[in-house]
Amino acid sequence: GEIMPRDHGYPLRVIVPGYGGIRNVKWINKIELSTEEAEGPWQRGLNYKILPPGVTDASQVRIEDMPSMSEASLYSGITEMEAGSFAKNAQPGDRVTMKVRGWAWAGGGRKIVRVDLTGDDAKSWTSAQLKEGSEQRPGRSWAWIFWEAEVLALVKEDMSVEVACKAIDSAFNVQPESCDHV
Repeated sequence: GEIMPRDHGYPLRVIVPGYGGIRNVKWINKIELSTEEAEGPWQRGLNYKILPPGVTDASQVRIEDMPSMSEASLYSGITEMEAGSFAKNAQPGDRVTMKVRGWAWAGGGRKIVRVDLTGDDAKSWTSAQLKEGSEQRPGRSWAWIFWEAEVLALVKEDMSVEVACKAIDSAFNVQPESCDHV
């Protein structure tokens, strides 16, 4: 133990499992219990609303009639990618092995049960090895988990590769395989 610095909430920090850190106000003057959502743009404005896919202008909907997102969905991301040394001689159309690392998280304490990766535009998928954080109990999985995998990726005409990931949680919610529908 070290003394918590002011920038991190000194003298007291309250963490509410299942709620994103953006809602953690750092300096508190008073605490008020309420049965209603907090007033203000962060909770009642556009910031925590999920608009239907057909909405292209937020002024087309009555924001006050839409429920706020209070439990986060499912997220994953790639943080590192590296190609093996043999990839230097690759040609368009070849498949190269990429070492990939990243993170995943689900709201509501749901556990990440799998992360899948593709290097060929979702024609095939490889499951990652779940690492740190994967030991969290179902229903109490509040932290990110980290993962790593080796995935075959197709070399494109411009000599680039594209790798995508999708996470699956303990309720078997799955991230979309593509954003084509958006």
